[in-house]
Amino acid sequence: MSNTEYKPPRWETYVYYEHDPCKKFWKDYLSGERNVLMIVGMGFDPRMCTGPEMILSAGGQGKRKCLLIRYIEGEDSISRKHDDDVRHNRERLNRLVSDPHDIEERSFDVWNQEDRWVGSRRAANQIDETILSQFTDIIVDISAMPRGIYSPIITKILWFIDRRKNQHLRSANLHILVSEDVELDIQIQEEPAGLQAVYLMGFSSDFDQQADADRPKVWIPILGEGKREQLEKIYRFVAPDEVCPVLPSPSVNPRRADNLVGEHRELLFQTFRVEPSNIIYACEWNPFEVYRQIRRTIVQYDKALERLGGCKAAVSATSSKLLSIGALLAAYECKFDLDYRVGIATVEAHGYSKNKKESGLANQDRLHTLWLSGEFEDV
Repeated sequence: MSNTEYKPPRWETYVYYEHDPCKKFWKDYLSGERNVLMIVGMGFDPRMCTGPEMILSAGGQGKRKCLLIRYIEGEDSISRKHDDDVRHNRERLNRLVSDPHDIEERSFDVWNQEDRWVGSRRAANQIDETILSQFTDIIVDISAMPRGIYSPIITKILWFIDRRKNQHLRSANLHILVSEDVELDIQIQEEPAGLQAVYLMGFSSDFDQQADADRPKVWIPILGEGKREQLEKIYRFVAPDEVCPVLPSPSVNPRRADNLVGEHRELLFQTFRVEPSNIIYACEWNPFEVYRQIRRTIVQYDKALERLGGCKAAVSATSSKLLSIGALLAAYECKFDLDYRVGIATVEAHGYSKNKKESGLANQDRLHTLWLSGEFEDV
């Protein structure tokens, strides 16, 4: 298929539940016999056990296994000051799972001896294709995972699912679970000092090819609070010809988009030279809207630049996890289904810290379920 042929969005049909409907969905869905694998990140985030607690309390028959991903950032990581919170979360998970053998912990260092980020590759290496035949349902809970860890895990599972479909082999249902609290996400800040931007594993080769070096580059960053340093590094790394920033609107905080423009005004309009017409708006709590917006932008730019051989598109998420998932889905489809040249550019952190900041808003922690692939596609 050539890129000029129309293909409807892959995730135009999806199942998506928020908060109370999310809990009801899982109670109904697990009422029969289901063999479930939960992939959970171990960290200090207080939302780490929210999803597993909901799944394990929903009842039903079948296996319930937990693959616990422990990513080690190093002895000098600022995350170490939250070690007590990590232990508390692990103890809570142990209490939720009745049989300790149902938790398999896999640990790996995210930095190699040369102080280069290898977390994405090592995270992807924890996933093998056998899980798609051993379980009816795979749930990737990203509530306590950084995007450099959960993005390659989801990408690899989707790739395995697609391969099995092409081979007419049975596959598992893939669900993403996230406990989202935008205000808490704003308080959890990365430590990117001294680091360089990189393309995530699976989304780098198209940008490394010298034969395509002259193709116009479009950069689509999802803006987040306190991310100036990351945005500047990614901009210099990608060196885009056009920038199309994404702002969350509508948002739980009605002024969030305006506040982000105010915070990044100089960066957007003087450094990045953003045209106001290039700004993209997407609903903060609907990842499939940002998916459609980014997908549409990449398709339209590639078509407009067809006489120049098309474009290269780099996507970056420096915002909430729901918006980041939308960006990942758009990048995955455009690269692996539509054969566009797409990269995911990011700056990986040496660690994370939580600022105790009073936002003035009520707690907005809400559970979300995204059913990305499986039985519903045949309905």
